[in-house]
Amino acid sequence: MKKLSVLGVCLFAGLTAVAQNSLVKEVEREMKSSVDKYPEKLDKLKPAFTNEETAGHAYVWFVAGKGGMDFYDNQEVMKKMGKQVDDKVIGNALMNSFDYLLKALPLDSIPNEKGKIKPKYSKDAINLIKNHHKDLNVAAVNLWQVADYPDAYKAWEMYMAIPSNPVLGENAPAALPDSSASDIYYNMGLAAWQANQFDDALNAFDNAIAKGYTKKNIYDYAIAVAYNNNHDAAKMAYYAEQAYPLYGSEDNSYIGYMINNKIANKEFAEAQQMLEKYIQADPNNGQLYYVLGVLYDSQENHDKAVENYKRAIELNPENAQAQLQYGRQLCNKAFRIDDEISALPVAQYNERRVNEVNPLFREATTYLEKAYELDPDNMGDALSLLRNCYYNLQDEENLKRIESLY
Repeated sequence: MKKLSVLGVCLFAGLTAVAQNSLVKEVEREMKSSVDKYPEKLDKLKPAFTNEETAGHAYVWFVAGKGGMDFYDNQEVMKKMGKQVDDKVIGNALMNSFDYLLKALPLDSIPNEKGKIKPKYSKDAINLIKNHHKDLNVAAVNLWQVADYPDAYKAWEMYMAIPSNPVLGENAPAALPDSSASDIYYNMGLAAWQANQFDDALNAFDNAIAKGYTKKNIYDYAIAVAYNNNHDAAKMAYYAEQAYPLYGSEDNSYIGYMINNKIANKEFAEAQQMLEKYIQADPNNGQLYYVLGVLYDSQENHDKAVENYKRAIELNPENAQAQLQYGRQLCNKAFRIDDEISALPVAQYNERRVNEVNPLFREATTYLEKAYELDPDNMGDALSLLRNCYYNLQDEENLKRIESLY
C-alpha cells in the first residue's frame, strides 16, 4: 500500500507539472493570436507564477514578458491610428514585462543536470529589453499626462535603472548622458512630488542636480517639497545654500531659509557671520538687513532689530515684511513703556502716555498701513496690530475702517 501511495503521489506531481506546462504553452499561443487580449491572458497565466513546477523555469516568465511587450507595441500602433487606448494599462504592462524578462534571465542560465548552461530565451529577452528601453520614457510621459503620477515616477525610475542592472551586465542598454539623465531625474522629482512621495521627490531632485541640472526651478521646487515633508527646515536650507550663489541676486528668499534654519538650531553666531559676509558683498541689499533684523529679533535684541528693519526699509520701501516688523517693534515698545508707567499717579501717567506712548502708536500705523497696502492678502498680522494701535489712540474712524477689512 505504501508503494502504491508513493507511486500515486509521483504520478500526481507529474500530471500537475504537465498540466502547468501545457497551460503556459496554451497561453503563449493565445497571446500570439490575440495580442490585444494580453491582460486577460496574463491573468490566465498567473497561476504558473506561483506553481513550484513552473515558477522556477525561465519559460513562463519569458512568455509573460514577451507577450506584454508585444501588447505594448500593438497598442502604440493603435494609438497612432487614432484608436482609443488605456495609457495606464499599457504603461503598467510594459513595466511588468521588464520585470518578467529580468526574472527569466537568471533562470535561463541555471546549469542542467550535466552542469552545462544552455540559455534558450536569453538572447530574445535581452533584445526585447534593449529595443523597448526608450519606451519606458514614452510610457512615463503618457502616464504623467493621464495624472497617474506614481506610475509615471516608477516608469522613469525603471528607465534610469535598467542600464546598470547587474542581471544584464554588458548586454544592458547604454546609460543616458548626464544632460539627458538630469532632465529625467527632474521629471521623476515632479512626478513623485505630485504623488506625495516627498522623500522620492527630494532624492530625484538631488540626482538631477548631481547630473548638472541647475535651473532655478529645481531649487525652488525642492524647497517646496522639503516644506511639505514635515517642514524640514534643514533640507530647505540645504537647497537654499546651493541656490543662493547662482540666484541670490534675483531671489532674496534663499538667505531667509538659511538663516531660519540656523535660528531654529540657535546657531546665532554662525548666522550673524553669514549675514555680515553677504552684506559686505552686497551692502545695498535691503533683504539682508531685514533678515539680520529677524536674527536680532529672535534673540530679543530689540534695538538692533529696529535698526536693521529700518535700514531694510530705507533700501527697499516695498519690502512688506520689513514694514510689518518695524511697525510691530514700535507697537511693542509702546506697550512696554505703557506697562512701565502704569503704576504712576494718573496725572503723570497721562502726561507720559501722551508724550511717549501715543507717538509710538501713531508712527507704527504708518508702517503697518504700508505693509498692508503692499501685501493685503498676507497681512492679517498688520491688521491686528493696526486695530490695537487705533484702539489705544481712541481713533474710532480708523478703527472701524480696519475692522471692515477683516
